[in-house]
Amino acid sequence: MRRLLAPLALVLFALVAGRQLSGCATASVPESGGVGADRALVLVSIDGFRWDYLDRDVDAPTLRWVAEGVRAERLVPVFPSKTFPNHYSLVTGLHPEAHGIVGNTMRDPNRLVDGEPSRFSLSNRDAVTDGRWWAGEPIWVTAERQGVVAAPVFWPGSEAEIGGVRPTHWLAYDGDLGYDARADQALAWLDDGAGFLTLYFEAVDNAGHRHGPDAPEVDAAIEEVDAALARFVDGLRTRGRLDDVDLVVVSDHGMTPVSRDRTVRLDEAVDLETVDVDWGEVVGLWPADTVDVDALIARVSALPHLTAMRKADVPERLHYSNHDRIPPVVVLVEPGWTATSQAYLDRNPERPSGGSHGFDNAFPDMHGLFLARGPHFRSGVEVGPLQTVDVYGILTRAMGLDPAPNAGDPTAADRVLR
Repeated sequence: MRRLLAPLALVLFALVAGRQLSGCATASVPESGGVGADRALVLVSIDGFRWDYLDRDVDAPTLRWVAEGVRAERLVPVFPSKTFPNHYSLVTGLHPEAHGIVGNTMRDPNRLVDGEPSRFSLSNRDAVTDGRWWAGEPIWVTAERQGVVAAPVFWPGSEAEIGGVRPTHWLAYDGDLGYDARADQALAWLDDGAGFLTLYFEAVDNAGHRHGPDAPEVDAAIEEVDAALARFVDGLRTRGRLDDVDLVVVSDHGMTPVSRDRTVRLDEAVDLETVDVDWGEVVGLWPADTVDVDALIARVSALPHLTAMRKADVPERLHYSNHDRIPPVVVLVEPGWTATSQAYLDRNPERPSGGSHGFDNAFPDMHGLFLARGPHFRSGVEVGPLQTVDVYGILTRAMGLDPAPNAGDPTAADRVLR
């Protein structure tokens, strides 16, 4: 009888032990929440927060607390390293040539208004809220389609209906809305059952532009944002939600110094009456039909610190060739330099000054921040660089969502998630 019962006992022991092991594994990586569930993910953007700012002597205890979870060495932005292209790449996992937001300002030659190409800019409310500008599937659309209530507090694209879907909650951008009010609004939507939320803070970017990345005003802006984030975290703590909310903190790009001493006059080589110019850290030229494009490219490239090319010849690593909104001629500006005109310099005797971004995304000063802490993220881990297009896949994996097609590295989530 003992010989017969012994194998049965072993089988029963294995079944019980297996059930206990399975229960432990489930507890260590809790299931993602949906509508009305008790789990959520919050994506926080600190605009213009360069990858190395947190290593400065700045009072940022809440950011350092988040960094005790996962900290990436840096977050490499998409090109151009500007605000709108990168914010939308963060939430779609796509490069600008795929999602169509190729700059903070741009034109669409395929959509005419009074015979002229339709224009997009941050201040153009009609464009910002027009879903036809925004391709790809942002994560709030992914979430809503899979039963998760989304509630972005200020995120580029969230004010438009994209793919026929809007987030359940959203706010039109208002730079005058205080940071405490933004944190409180996110907490209120969390109380209302939101499973995906965003927060956005622009103070660090503003200070970097006005004063340069090394200025004490940047440190003060970091401390201002940290205080707002602390208010949000304290709100989670008082609600008993600190252990069931994933907090991911990113930035869209970094910042580098610019000055009037590092300017190149484009009008020394180009008759500005024969081209439309999209000015910026990457310059776009739309030449008239009568212009010899090859000769134009040669003249611009002969200027110091500028390299001009047809958009088809832009290096493949920049993913900046395959969209009609990308200008026919792309001018890459050496990081830290400004392409300008004499007329601009005459009108603005104190500029350029402070700091800027938008340059080649391989330039380290353009790199941003990635921190994460929460039940789905590893703890006490530093990982190598991540790409901005990796973030969408990380977020969807953490939330248990099926991702839309994207350009991110599918193994990136394995590096940061439990």
